[in-house]
Amino acid sequence: MDAIRYVVDNGCKWRALSSDFPPWRTVYGFFARWAKNGVLEYVRDQLRRQIRVDAGRCARPVTAIIDS
Repeated sequence: MDAIRYVVDNGCKWRALSSDFPPWRTVYGFFARWAKNGVLEYVRDQLRRQIRVDAGRCARPVTAIIDS
């Protein structure tokens, strides 16, 4: 997960992944499987929910548009 965050945060290519992480093919393999199975979206949604709850807001975003 840290290696995926590193790629996203730094905007680097998979092959330019720092040597502090596992080989780029391994990291990309996990990323591709998680993306295909919806794991990344689930993690994103849970993080958003927790941030909103910690801020004292409703867990799910609510949108209202008023047009006069």
